[in-house]
Amino acid sequence: MISATKFAQPASRAARHFAGIRLLSSSPIVAAEKGGNAFKPKADRTQSMAFTKKDAGNKRTRSGTSTSVNMSSANPAYYTEQPKPKLDLLSKDTATASRLNTFLQIDDGFLQNTGKGRFPGHLAADFKLFGKPALLYRKETQVLVDQMAQNAESAPKRATVLDGQNGVGKSAELLKLAQVAATSGHIVIYALSTLPWVNSSRPYGPGYKSDLFVQYELANELLRSVVAVSRDALSKVPLGKSVTLGKRTLESGNTLADLVDVGLQTPSLAHDALDQLLDIASTQTVVPVFIGLDEVNTLWCKTSYRDQEDNVLPANRFRLARSFLPFFEGKSLAKGWVVGATSYAEVRFMPKDLKTRLNPPPAIPIANPDLARDPGVAELSFDVRNIERLSSAEAWGLMQFYQKANIVTTPVTEGLVAKKWVYANGNPRQMFAGVTTYF
Repeated sequence: MISATKFAQPASRAARHFAGIRLLSSSPIVAAEKGGNAFKPKADRTQSMAFTKKDAGNKRTRSGTSTSVNMSSANPAYYTEQPKPKLDLLSKDTATASRLNTFLQIDDGFLQNTGKGRFPGHLAADFKLFGKPALLYRKETQVLVDQMAQNAESAPKRATVLDGQNGVGKSAELLKLAQVAATSGHIVIYALSTLPWVNSSRPYGPGYKSDLFVQYELANELLRSVVAVSRDALSKVPLGKSVTLGKRTLESGNTLADLVDVGLQTPSLAHDALDQLLDIASTQTVVPVFIGLDEVNTLWCKTSYRDQEDNVLPANRFRLARSFLPFFEGKSLAKGWVVGATSYAEVRFMPKDLKTRLNPPPAIPIANPDLARDPGVAELSFDVRNIERLSSAEAWGLMQFYQKANIVTTPVTEGLVAKKWVYANGNPRQMFAGVTTYF
């Protein structure tokens, strides 16, 4: 017969070992040594060493677009950091045909005022690797700069939208235009990205006694960039009429700079100040105006924002988008130019009907003009300018700069340039990817 005491003992040596550990860990002596807490606290899943960036200290590093390599033990005979090329700033004085196929630097202050460290399109990777914000001055750039100078005296009746395949340089061309306009004394109203207007990433709410939704924070940021870049130009333009914003009334002798300051001091008046700014600036002839919107296709898209009934809101239900829509649907400036640039990176914000109108199928010549046009495709209310791929001369200038910036370490030959140019099909974004694959 088996005794009952046999079942009271641990079945094995291992069981006795673990039983002793449990008794020891729960003893008051061990608890006192652990500070009175006998149990290990649960790990905080919001903080992990796997996602904590360690301090590099004084280690010398060489950074690429996505990696950082410790260079403290590298042989200096092979891995000496090359000095970054010195470049002239892009301005109204340097924007000339003599600079074709060379790189010019974008002013850091301009980028800080318009983007607060953010860059349009995919340019952040380029600028990080270059060590400075610099862009190729292309033949396309010269044509656009000449057109802007002409429009400063006599504005066109329609806006212009820059279109083209991904990576061809639409955002870069618009940025260069905005930089030249700022150095030419224009009133520059430039939004380097309109995605936050529609992608539900920023605060919004229903307007007071209006069916439109407001985005005070975004409107305030846009006003801040306008006054930071163009305060001198704004100060030259009188209001020409009394303007009431909230409880504040500005007289006709006040300037556009005073108007923008009211919108900055009272964020709830930012939309009112922006609408008045666009209304007065578009009709005055004292100084030219440049309005530039990147990712302009968002003005006609369905947004990711929703109303109180959880219905998807179109962009034209937002006051910010509604402020700029008229300029791309027929409203013109007295002096200046309205330019937008499309983006196909976020397909959900590119309306299908707009994409069809921007890229219509090849037309078949027909004797009857009424049959030559598809009646189902509506005409655009703005002019479209397609940004072409790099020419061979521009590809050569691009590769030469890559070598000066120590991105390309092999000799730049005609064969190498032709190879990269053909493989990328003349697309500057693909050429950049082709020479930075291992960075």
